[in-house]
Amino acid sequence: MRKLLFPASLLTILFVAIILNIYFLRNELNGFYLFVIKEETSRVKSVVEGTIAGGGDPVEALTSYMESSKLLKGATFKLEGREIIIPGSDISQEYFKESFKVQPFSFALYFDFSYVREFNKHLSYVLISLLFFSLLFTAVTVWLVREYFKERILYEREKQEKEKLESINLVIHSLIHEVKNRLNVLRLLVYRLGSSFDETYLQKLREEIDKLGKYVEETANLRKPLTLSKEKTDIFFLIKDVVSKFDELLKTKGIDVETKVEKAELELDPEKFSSLLIDLIKNGIEALEDSEKKALKILGKKEGNYYTFYIMDSGGKLPGAELFEPFRSTKEKGFGLGLYNAKRVAEAHGGEIEAFVRDGWTVFKVSIPIS
Repeated sequence: MRKLLFPASLLTILFVAIILNIYFLRNELNGFYLFVIKEETSRVKSVVEGTIAGGGDPVEALTSYMESSKLLKGATFKLEGREIIIPGSDISQEYFKESFKVQPFSFALYFDFSYVREFNKHLSYVLISLLFFSLLFTAVTVWLVREYFKERILYEREKQEKEKLESINLVIHSLIHEVKNRLNVLRLLVYRLGSSFDETYLQKLREEIDKLGKYVEETANLRKPLTLSKEKTDIFFLIKDVVSKFDELLKTKGIDVETKVEKAELELDPEKFSSLLIDLIKNGIEALEDSEKKALKILGKKEGNYYTFYIMDSGGKLPGAELFEPFRSTKEKGFGLGLYNAKRVAEAHGGEIEAFVRDGWTVFKVSIPIS
């Protein structure tokens, strides 16, 4: 950031200094030119006074002076209310006018001011250009600073998440090995005692062991970066296959399902993306447990350069801002890894996932680049 601010400040000071110098130069030039005209007027007045005092013709004297002067372009005099133009005069409204009196005459002198006017015009163009580039430079600098802070904030968030996961991994690493060993012992005991125990309780014990095993596997996967085996996948059939896995459960729970998917082929890992959809559908089903209206919508369509999936349930509630954080669950027996894994899969595919409530529906939106 300091590397960016130093040249930006230096260039800004330079621009301001140049603009101020041009402004002062313009004022100095105008002042100098006015001083020259005043001096020229004084000389003309002296010539006229000397000519009149010597009994000469002031008109002839002025005509002669104009022929040798580069500044004086014209002159007039008034006598008894009449204004008379000196022969050889070039009178223009654009010329600078100076007046003086030598009794019984009143003289008006016209000086060429076009050089200064032209110079001022060029200076104005330079000033406008500098102001434009100064504003442009300021805008670019502001944009760069904003982008810098945006990237910095993103970096800090990623860093915090990484540190959080690293601290979690320390705990996970120490637990997984022991838990796996205990699971193996339990499975062996279940196998040996299967013939002497009530099958109902034995089955429950097997289910609990399987759940614990699944938890261990999911937790172990947190320590590993996701690796994708991408292939061209027909989205329509992938979603159809995933939804079919829930047919019995949906029927049992009395949940109405609407599936509307636009056909498309995407480059993705079908196994991992199926797990994302399974996690979201399962989350939607669980959210409808205590809901009067039980409906689920699974939509998919192209939106610009993205293919967007909408998994919607009629529960109309979101548990909180830390929805996609690991080990955050509002369910009594939940591990808090389903939505976190869904987020990991979406981001591994270059996409993103978000959740919001709209028109009474809880919406999980997953956007994946088409190419």
